[in-house]
Amino acid sequence: MAAQISLVIVYIIAAQGVSILSGYTGLVSVGHGGFLAIGAYAAALLMKHLGINLIVCVVAGAVASGFVGLLMGLIFLRLAGPFMAIGTLGFAFFVGTIVNNVPYFEGRTGISLPANQVLGIKIGDIGFYYVSVIFLALVTLFIFSLVRSSVGRAFKALRDSEKAAQSSGVNRLFYRTLAFTISATITGAAGALNGLVAHYVSAEVYSDIWYSVDILVAAVVGGSAMLMGPILGGAFVALLPYFFETLADFSFILKGVALIAVLMFAPAGLGDVLARPFRAIRRRQLIAAGMRPLDPVAPSSRAATTSEGQH
Repeated sequence: MAAQISLVIVYIIAAQGVSILSGYTGLVSVGHGGFLAIGAYAAALLMKHLGINLIVCVVAGAVASGFVGLLMGLIFLRLAGPFMAIGTLGFAFFVGTIVNNVPYFEGRTGISLPANQVLGIKIGDIGFYYVSVIFLALVTLFIFSLVRSSVGRAFKALRDSEKAAQSSGVNRLFYRTLAFTISATITGAAGALNGLVAHYVSAEVYSDIWYSVDILVAAVVGGSAMLMGPILGGAFVALLPYFFETLADFSFILKGVALIAVLMFAPAGLGDVLARPFRAIRRRQLIAAGMRPLDPVAPSSRAATTSEGQH
């Protein structure tokens, strides 16, 4: 059970990485499975050949993925709309091809890993669960601080109105490259955790393009522009196959149905739906206090409207 919860946390962290792009910067990536694979293989190779402990492996996987994300960001961010989505999808296919065909990565045979260690102490599934919870807390705290900082405000300004942001002095290329790098780093950490919790990394798993789709679905369904959105979406995507273990194909269908339903009826995600009662209570409190409440447009809807206007 602890291992299953750790996998849920992995999906949540990966969805948090995608949310930096899709929710706060207004960009769409369909290739984050590639960064997941880079993080997993970097951590696995370090553990296998150097015997490095779990914490260092996860950090190394995140750094390796972030470095590749920086390079890819300089390329992809010159594209726009569907062209960027297609470019990132091609990147995921490229990474899958590399790990599947380069002998160093051991292809579909895979890399089997020893027991995880922290400070020289072997830890089991329970210990790994606590480590993954700590990483989730750190990533969540980082995103909470980021979106409220000047950098986060620059991200959202570019999302809401690119031309207005640039006229106000926001450097489009710099901030979007930074967002892409941060997003890849967080997703790489999730990939490292994913490989280490299973003690096995294989091209049969990481050359699968559906990882990229699952992460994107998790971010969109939960609500990529809300802190709790990736938590809801990641749990949904990770637990669905668990509950429909004997009907694996049905879980894929249900993910597609859920994505379509959310885009039609709750474009800001399930997190926004759950937050509406609390907003209504707050609205009544403001009215009772004699203040005029604002009616903000949901961030994801606002980003979508802006994107449609630009294209």
